[in-house]
Amino acid sequence: MLLRAEVGRVDSFDVVVCGGGPAGIAAAVQASREGLSVALVEQAGCFGGNMTNAAVCQLLGGRRWDSTEDRMIHEVGGIFDEITDALIRDGNAIDPDTVNVHNFNPYGWYPRMAAGIPCDIEALKRKLDCLVIKSGITPFLFTTVVSAETEDDLITDIICQDQSGFRAFKARTFIDCTGDAQLSYLSGCPVEKGREGDHLTTPSTLIMHVDHVNVREYVAYQNEHQQPKLIDIIDRLRGEGIWKFPYEIFIAIKLNEDDVCMVNTVRQIKVDGTDAASLTESMIDGRRQSKELLDIMRKYFPGFKDARMRFTANRIGIRESRRIVGRARTTLSDALSGRRYEDEVLKTTYNFDLPDPERPSFDPMLGSVSNPNASRKHVAIYAPYGVLLPSGADNLLAAGRCISVEREVLGPMRVTGPSMMGGQAAGIAAALAQREDKTVSQVDGRKVRLLMKEAGCLL
Repeated sequence: MLLRAEVGRVDSFDVVVCGGGPAGIAAAVQASREGLSVALVEQAGCFGGNMTNAAVCQLLGGRRWDSTEDRMIHEVGGIFDEITDALIRDGNAIDPDTVNVHNFNPYGWYPRMAAGIPCDIEALKRKLDCLVIKSGITPFLFTTVVSAETEDDLITDIICQDQSGFRAFKARTFIDCTGDAQLSYLSGCPVEKGREGDHLTTPSTLIMHVDHVNVREYVAYQNEHQQPKLIDIIDRLRGEGIWKFPYEIFIAIKLNEDDVCMVNTVRQIKVDGTDAASLTESMIDGRRQSKELLDIMRKYFPGFKDARMRFTANRIGIRESRRIVGRARTTLSDALSGRRYEDEVLKTTYNFDLPDPERPSFDPMLGSVSNPNASRKHVAIYAPYGVLLPSGADNLLAAGRCISVEREVLGPMRVTGPSMMGGQAAGIAAALAQREDKTVSQVDGRKVRLLMKEAGCLL
């Protein structure tokens, strides 16, 4: 435990949000719009989380393709739409309404992927900077949460480290949007990690961006041979001893520049997103695998003969780490049955995307992820307010991929759209707690749901 004498600065806010990814941005912006003073603490040098730092610039889970109506449906409104609509308007993202979903296309292989919104990372960084500043939020980049002090089931303050030393933050409400449930864990709240038994998590990915891609040739091959993810070529290369990776599919998604693709292919198993040594090893190994993959792409994959590596991401993309043990929990049975709640604050129609921890090309909920009919299991999944409330801390909320759901439900809940919806719900709940002189654990989730509708979230 840090000695109080080591903390040279103390700042007080109504709300402190830890983590500036999709959930954290939405939570901070909404809380500020409700009239609260807000600090947004982020350990990296930009906001956006995996969207920017891990270069996963395909914003998923906000829209879906409705085959019965033959059109895109907005599933998440509010701040998600505000950000993505602005990126599309400025020419920095692809409008899903312009994508032909009836064939393989450069933005994905199934209609569910066509509903993602590929965007320019640098434009997204600037958009989030502008949104934070214009909202009146006080930002703290390069700032890491290292400790939390509690008293009578309340967090009294948290301690962070930056380049200037240690800083304490006091607040009425804290919101954990770290993705790893880091603040909840430091506060002594119970957490879960990975699958039951061995606690292994779904594979992680170091994203690579490449340019000089002939996207038309790449897509034409898929349509001519009806081969999503080039699995026919990979099967042949594996038989010849050329493809030695543990994964069996190739994923490359065109971004908003004509010849640029995000390569989301490398699948690294047994990576612990909460362990520094594991993250270090996976970053180094991810760069090695990316170069070996690029050499194969150039030689054997249609459209990639002249491909050039632009960069590998600054941070490995973690799909799963800790989850809170909340005051409510959405189970797989709840999800598959479409269970509804009076205080539901989350909805997702994204698919069950959580590959097996040891078989990176196999998803237990879908079978082989190379199956073009995998989208058949799409259902609408809802979650109540209690999944945002960590047990053991009455003034703490959690949003993003660390919410209280059964592990299988994390797949559809962990992506951008539902993460932002949960963040926006947390911001509203913090404001209700302030107005009603309550803790967020005492707030009526039905009121949160009603105010989310008023704020433009589509529930």
